[in-house]
Amino acid sequence: MQQNYDDNFLARWMAGELTKSELAEFQKSEDYADYAKILDTLDTASFSEPDVEANYAAFQVKIQNESKAEIIEETPTKAKRLVPRWIFAAAAACVLLFVGYTFMFQETIYTTEVAQQTEFKLPDDSEVQLNADSKVTFTAFNWESNRKLNLEGEAFFKVKKGETFTVTSNQGDVTVLGTQFSVNSRVDTYIVQCYEGKVKVQLKNSDTIILTKGKSISLQKGNLEKYDIYEEKPQWLLNESSFYKVNIKEVVAEMERQYGITITGKEHLKEIYFSGRFKHDNLISAARTVFVAMGIPYTITEGKTVEIRSH
Repeated sequence: MQQNYDDNFLARWMAGELTKSELAEFQKSEDYADYAKILDTLDTASFSEPDVEANYAAFQVKIQNESKAEIIEETPTKAKRLVPRWIFAAAAACVLLFVGYTFMFQETIYTTEVAQQTEFKLPDDSEVQLNADSKVTFTAFNWESNRKLNLEGEAFFKVKKGETFTVTSNQGDVTVLGTQFSVNSRVDTYIVQCYEGKVKVQLKNSDTIILTKGKSISLQKGNLEKYDIYEEKPQWLLNESSFYKVNIKEVVAEMERQYGITITGKEHLKEIYFSGRFKHDNLISAARTVFVAMGIPYTITEGKTVEIRSH
């Protein structure tokens, strides 16, 4: 490449920012084919937009510093750099490889806000449905060799037949041995339910539990309980939250997540446990279902503000 190009020329070319005249001149140069081959190697990759200009500028500074020893004087006032052109090709290749490495190993993240659900597929085409206020993180690039994802919140997994992976969380890890299961991992609550096949649950205290179809475990503040389930899928997929001996504070937190509200007066709640369910489309009915059944006084306004009163 001719040395009258600016130092950020390659970065502008890779970003598609050259003028027509600049691009035409570059395409006529003897170096163009080399750079085009380098860029083509990454054309099929799915990367986020990298800061190529910043990375290339840093490389240029390093190359220029190391190339000063190869400057040969032609006149007392002028100097000509005799740097082999392969160095520039190598520099561009390193920049692109660095960018590719960085973005290939970036994590894929799915999140939901309160009163929101979403669904997506894992790299092996297994299906994931994410409940409100939840987050799933995994690395798609090396999924075949590192089949793990991290869950914060609640999700239902419908695993493609013959596939396997592990769901990690603060409370434990769930390894797929079957096809359909759900995990709810909150601050003080960890619930795993198996709807088809079987899963292996590895708790952080080293206990290992195998769950088969219709079996479930609940870990709340260190207390482990096993129980049966009879539904074919989590009820929140049907616009309803279901609980079995769940701390009332977590039930209230779930109501906040599903309706996108803040319930005041939670400091008045006692250590009691709720079994039952509430729907996601009627706050007045949901509040009545939970609070009246548990003998908890409350008020609810037309603006859908819920306040738990002292009792």
